[in-house]
Amino acid sequence: MSVNIFGTDRKKTLLYSVLIISVAGAWSIFGPYGALKYYGMTKELHEILIQNEQLREANTALQQEVSKLKHDPIYLEDVARRQFGLIKKNEVIYEFPEKKKRHQ
Repeated sequence: MSVNIFGTDRKKTLLYSVLIISVAGAWSIFGPYGALKYYGMTKELHEILIQNEQLREANTALQQEVSKLKHDPIYLEDVARRQFGLIKKNEVIYEFPEKKKRHQ
């Protein structure tokens, strides 16, 4: 009776190697620092960068608005008239009711 020790050890080694490689591969894809997490974080970073650029543009527009309000009296008057309904001294505002359209 001869037992082939090397054959079974080789099979076990191969089986353990495949198992370890499979677990390591699954971990590198699905783990907390895996490829899927990396893809999600990359997508989130891209969205945040876009939002950051939009906020930067809005901030620039608001800074320009503030500058105009501080330094441009004509613009300031226009805003006061449009937004707050202010009028100059001796001005009169006439409001006419809207005409109702007749149904034919």
